[in-house]
Amino acid sequence: MRERRRAGRLRLTATALGAIVAGLGGGSLALATHFARKVLTPAVRPDARVTVWAIEDDAAAPGGRRVWIHGPDAALPGEYSFIFDGGSGHARLGPVVDRVLDVGSSGARGSGVDRVAREVVAVDRGELRVGARGRVTGWWYTDPAELGLETERVVIPVDGGLTWAWLVRPEPGAEQEGRWAVHVHGRGALPEEALRGVRPLARAGVTSLVLAYRNDPGAPRGLRGRYGLGIAERRDVDDAISYAIAHGARRVTLVGWSMGGTASVLAAGRGPHRSVVDGLVLDSPALDWPSLLLRQAALVRLPSAFARLAMRLMQRGWVRGAVPGAKGTDLGALTAEELAGGLRVPVLIHASADDTYVPWGGSLRVAQLRPELVTLREAAGEHVKLWNVDPGAWERATEEFVRALPAPGSA
Repeated sequence: MRERRRAGRLRLTATALGAIVAGLGGGSLALATHFARKVLTPAVRPDARVTVWAIEDDAAAPGGRRVWIHGPDAALPGEYSFIFDGGSGHARLGPVVDRVLDVGSSGARGSGVDRVAREVVAVDRGELRVGARGRVTGWWYTDPAELGLETERVVIPVDGGLTWAWLVRPEPGAEQEGRWAVHVHGRGALPEEALRGVRPLARAGVTSLVLAYRNDPGAPRGLRGRYGLGIAERRDVDDAISYAIAHGARRVTLVGWSMGGTASVLAAGRGPHRSVVDGLVLDSPALDWPSLLLRQAALVRLPSAFARLAMRLMQRGWVRGAVPGAKGTDLGALTAEELAGGLRVPVLIHASADDTYVPWGGSLRVAQLRPELVTLREAAGEHVKLWNVDPGAWERATEEFVRALPAPGSA
């Protein structure tokens, strides 16, 4: 019955499609198709709209310098990575210590984004210089070795070949035998994004696998080189759980960021190893893809009618996704109601009302639907950047939650 209702909500016949296209105008199909393909396709080049304007000596900064930057997310509170020169450069930046208004030569306010000075904590690779362009991200660690824990890189068989993961063990003597976690990064990110979540689990005695999934460097290419909005990626999570079981795991916690949260929820609710999953920790999770795609369309000033058409093209398979064996992308399986219905274990969600990328309404709805399982921790910050604003609070809440998880089947 659930499947019939879900299909009915998103079904679109060829006749209806033609009527929508005719009503929107001749270019609507091309525009909706472009939007749908962009959603499903990894970016060729990462965003690079943040510019270094000046570098100054600063005795108070950990690295002895401050850097003036300008662009998206440059002024966010907290500590962040600045990834520049196409990914070859990486610097860690501390809090904002100064700012000036961006004004043009006429004296009028410019882009509306301030130029801000941030402490340079460290430059891990590349040369931080005036004119460098890159992006501000929530990543902090560039290698698990920076956590000060025993680490190795392991190979995991997955559909389509072999992928890899960082295996990170807790401190000697702290390890809880049989307890593992799989960390799953978000869309357009890399495994480095998920390293922030390892330390609190290590303190709780959990061994971690930080997974590279399809379309990541060193992992197999996804079907058609596209994403599956968590549906296809769930299979790689399943295979990571299988690896953990083969190496001694008796229970596995899933830690998912953004689209990695979607994949984690699906693996916990529908995957072949769901019986060993004991809980979920989610940060800024994508828990309602229809509303998320409407938000994304609004961000690029695309009318909602075009976004709805794009979703129907994806659903019907006119724009093919990355789910093997499926003609289209089942967006009906990715609503808050459907994802909440599949929950079987306790869930901790870190989410923010300030998230401009993934509406936190999906997290709110899931928490409302499953209050007996879901703990929603409201935090300040942008999308997948909640740890950066207050790492201590994020890690304390996560560690306490993970320590309290009952073994699967013990309830």
